[in-house]
Amino acid sequence: MATRERLLATARDLLLEQGIAGFSMRKVAAACDLSATAIYRHFDGKDALVSAAIQEGFRVFDSYLMDALEEATPLERMRKAGQRYFDFAVTHPRDYALIFMTPWEDLGLHKLDEEARREGSGSFQFLVDRVTECQAAGDFAPGDPRERAACVWASVHGLASLLLNGQLERDAEEVNQLRERQLDLILAALAVGRPSER
Repeated sequence: MATRERLLATARDLLLEQGIAGFSMRKVAAACDLSATAIYRHFDGKDALVSAAIQEGFRVFDSYLMDALEEATPLERMRKAGQRYFDFAVTHPRDYALIFMTPWEDLGLHKLDEEARREGSGSFQFLVDRVTECQAAGDFAPGDPRERAACVWASVHGLASLLLNGQLERDAEEVNQLRERQLDLILAALAVGRPSER
């Protein structure tokens, strides 16, 4: 693993374990077996490193969401986006925990640079776009797409969080079945008529 990648992964883990109050450039450098000054060759300071760690989490997350665009129809892309959200949570639980289960205020997000802010808002906009195109295709009822996207996000996030927190005592197959049923219910709730057919 390259030095920058090690620093980002270590910063993420330290943020999760000790919060922003226990976070320091010196601790990250020590965990990576680097000198305290060597880390500054990669990042200007603590805020830059925290911002980069969050941005990296969103970058990986976005790569999962983009898989949905390979599907043929708006409804298939919407379902795939939900599946890939969950896949990201299971495959990258520590990145997921940092960007979606850690209070952003605690991380000092008001100090994040504009690029990191764009990464976070872009992920939600991706979901808004999926809702919008389903509405345009007549698959979803009219209404505020941002409000509906937030409801979809909250639902999928809830299931992913329960799993990661160990509150779902089910095997992998049962979890996948539950995920698919959840997506069925979400799409039915947003559909125009005939929810039983969705």
